[in-house]
Amino acid sequence: MHYRVTADEKSRAKTPHHIFNINIIMTHLFMSMIVLEIGDTLELLLIPVLSSIVIIYIYLTAKKKAKNDTWFVASHWMTAWKRGKILLYSYALAITMVLVYYIIDTVFPGGFSMNDFSSTGTQTNIGEVITLRFAAVVIFVAVLITFMQTGISVYDAGNGIADPKIEKLLPRDANSNEELGEGSDEVQHKTSAKKDDAQQ
Repeated sequence: MHYRVTADEKSRAKTPHHIFNINIIMTHLFMSMIVLEIGDTLELLLIPVLSSIVIIYIYLTAKKKAKNDTWFVASHWMTAWKRGKILLYSYALAITMVLVYYIIDTVFPGGFSMNDFSSTGTQTNIGEVITLRFAAVVIFVAVLITFMQTGISVYDAGNGIADPKIEKLLPRDANSNEELGEGSDEVQHKTSAKKDDAQQ
């Protein structure tokens, strides 16, 4: 849906999406590469922790914008928060998978190990490797989906477009931005919007 907005509102509405994507790029791309190169497996937990801090900031700011900014700008902050929840769910699922594995490994130590067939007789903990890979896939899929959707939202914000379904989280009032109707440039985004609703 197109709304009557100013150039300044369009610029401010892009901010939460830029913050969201910068968070993904810095934590899930650069930090994960550094940790995998020089860090330890447990240090990978810093990535969802730091990313979650940014997502919580988006949530708190969205609440403030709902009270002291225009409806259009607040709606984009709320949309960014919706995407953030998808990431938080993926972190929770991945961490749960890892915790379940460590509980099982504590109860049945060495049950998931495989001999390396080396002269030193070392073993590889296959259970840990498989669990971490599956947890990483869960987070990767969530990151990929939200990153692409957020790129579309940056375009929408710059063109005065917002998802009218966000009214469920952010009710409109008499002072909200005027609706101008749907434009032809929104048709290509409907598939993405449906995915977004299904993940809410």
